[in-house]
Amino acid sequence: MLTTAWMRGLTAIGLGLVLGVSGCRSERPERGEPVRGDETEASAKVVETSKQPVRRFDPQGNLLPSDDYVAGVRLPRGCEIFRDEELQHVYRIRAPIDRVLAYFGPMMITGNVERRGKGAVYKRASVRGAEVNPTKVDVAILEVGSNLTRISITELPPPPEHAPSPDQTRAAARDAFRMLD
Repeated sequence: MLTTAWMRGLTAIGLGLVLGVSGCRSERPERGEPVRGDETEASAKVVETSKQPVRRFDPQGNLLPSDDYVAGVRLPRGCEIFRDEELQHVYRIRAPIDRVLAYFGPMMITGNVERRGKGAVYKRASVRGAEVNPTKVDVAILEVGSNLTRISITELPPPPEHAPSPDQTRAAARDAFRMLD
């Protein structure tokens, strides 16, 4: 008999806890205030939209462009800033180096590309589609890890406004060589 009474007491306590935790409000909601069920639906929609990951690759596996530009260069999605100085901007991205090279290669206009391991350095490059007088940049794309790539963009100063003509340069070189003799 004692155990049956004890079981009834535990059941009553458990039932009381369930009712207490169920979220009953002692005060009624005012007009315009959402009911508890509406709050959870609205917050679930907000969480649902914010949890959608940003796609970094298209269906073919190519990097997608972001809305971020550095010195006229449009960065791919997923770039994280590593170091940012006045004229040198360094980023890292979790992507295979061949995909990063495939993204930047068609964008760079230069006749001077140096291979460095699996990576490349585009020297004195202009950016395809940039404004009429774009900033020249050096863009280095180097492998840091198996799936980590470093992107370094260095802005180069513009050429001097009053550059000497080729004839003036040759004359200055001749004068300098004469002085050496």
